[in-house]
Amino acid sequence: MTQKKGKLTKVLDYFKHDDPFSKGVAFCPGCGLELLIRLIPKILGNDIVITGTPSCSAPVLLGQNKQSWHTLSYFGTLMTGAAANATGLARYYKKAGIDNTVVCFNGDGTAADIGFGNLSGAAERNEPFIYICYDNEGYMNTGIQKSGTTPFGASTTTTPAGSIAKGKNLRRMNLALKMAMHKIPYAATATLSNLDDLAKKLLKAKEAKKRGFAFLHVFAPCPTGWGYAPENTVEVCRRAVKSNYFPLWEAVDGKVRMTQTIKKPKPVSNYTELIKKFAHLDEKDLEILQEDIDYEYCMLGGLSVLEAECQLPIPAED
Repeated sequence: MTQKKGKLTKVLDYFKHDDPFSKGVAFCPGCGLELLIRLIPKILGNDIVITGTPSCSAPVLLGQNKQSWHTLSYFGTLMTGAAANATGLARYYKKAGIDNTVVCFNGDGTAADIGFGNLSGAAERNEPFIYICYDNEGYMNTGIQKSGTTPFGASTTTTPAGSIAKGKNLRRMNLALKMAMHKIPYAATATLSNLDDLAKKLLKAKEAKKRGFAFLHVFAPCPTGWGYAPENTVEVCRRAVKSNYFPLWEAVDGKVRMTQTIKKPKPVSNYTELIKKFAHLDEKDLEILQEDIDYEYCMLGGLSVLEAECQLPIPAED
């Protein structure tokens, strides 16, 4: 099939810096997190300071024994205080007169659950750093337990599918929308099948940091915890977007705008069929999951229309 000139390399235009990671690192085969963590410094720069917590990313970011997997500056902290730690770093650099970008990089367990209190506090105070949540919908590093972003029906070790229950019986929270409602300078969703969109949003987050807090919610599937073939990671992301399971949008000062609209969305079954943690769901279960997806998308669409009608000015930088 003939491709339009430049179509395959458009995202490469955003790669202004070298990959600071070793060619071989301790991520699982097909890990979406590896693609994401390699992408971030190539776009934002190798002078970023990353802070994070115990998670799937920690073995690589912390290093092992005396060895390091990368050349970035990294500061490890506890799950309960991730955003507070990033606050301290950002304030130190500001006081020292150092122009730097602090990136708080955590999974959904820290962002949505254990560390949400200080994440919300940092957003409310409008602290000048970027918080990136890579969402693999559970506590993958400690045994594939469910988290607040685990969707309805998903089988995990704490919500197993069996004769008594059919996976998680609660619906997932919308973490990105929660953060957008803090009315921070920038909030957005992104994923690995839409790298051009992700790259643009990383740069927008870096620019928004001049005015305060920026939050990116990145959908990052886990082949080990979800039960799909490692080579299907990007395809899982693509189907999540095309079914509106994970819509792409951004919010500036709380005002929502869709960055990609799917004219004819696929049914959620087109997405779940690739993933073992949904294999037990019947038509009734899929209807519940589909209803949740449709409702959230309608809500986002309504907010986007409202933003277009209001056309409120963006506050100027101090």
